Amino acid sequence: MLLKPKKEGSVKAPEGSVESLDAFDHPIPGQSLTDEPGKWAFERPPQFSDVDEAVAFVISKIENDVEGKQEFEKHMMAGMPIESIVNTISFAGFSDGQWNPDVAEIIKLPLSAYFLMVAEEGNIPAIMFNQDPNKDQGLSDDAVMASMQEGNPEAYAHLQQQAAMPPMEEEQMMPEEGFLSMAPEEDLMELEQQPMIEGEGMI
Repeated sequence: MLLKPKKEGSVKAPEGSVESLDAFDHPIPGQSLTDEPGKWAFERPPQFSDVDEAVAFVISKIENDVEGKQEFEKHMMAGMPIESIVNTISFAGFSDGQWNPDVAEIIKLPLSAYFLMVAEEGNIPAIMFNQDPNKDQGLSDDAVMASMQEGNPEAYAHLQQQAAMPPMEEEQMMPEEGFLSMAPEEDLMELEQQPMIEGEGMI
C-alpha cells in the first residue's frame, strides 16, 4: 500500500475523519482479476432467481422481525425516503448473493409499495423519493418578490396594491361566460323579430 507523503509540521487528522483517508488507498486497475474466482458471494449462483420469491423472502423476513420492522418505521418517521431503504435492501441482497442485479432492480417497485403500505398503517408521513441535491429547485416566492421589488418596482407596487384590496363578494363578481354559453332569452327574441333580408336563408 502506498502511503501519502506528509508535510513537515502537519497536524495528524482525527481517526475516522475524511481528512484521514489516504487518497492512494484503493484497488489498482485489474486487481479483481487476480482474486480467486467465486471468492465473493455475488460471483456464485444467486439464492433467488424468481422476483416473487425474492419479494416474499424480504417481506417475510421483515414481518417476522418485530424489532427490525420498528427500526424501518423509525427511519421513515425520521424522514428517510422509502427509495433509500429499498435501495439498501436491494444492494445488500445482491452483495450477499441472494439475487442477481436484474432481480435487485425489479424488486424495488413491489418493496416500495410494501413500505408505503406499512407507513399508511402506522400513520407515518413517509417520503417516497430521494431529492436530488444538484437539481435546481427554482426560486422561492420570497426570492421572486425581493427580486421584483428591486428590478421591477412598478409591478411590485401593483401586486402590493392588489393584495391590499378587499376580496370581492360573490354578488359583485361577473358571471363566467364560456364559449358555448347561451344568449339571454331577450336577445333571442330580438333576433327572431328582425326582418329577413330577401335571399337570405334560401338554399
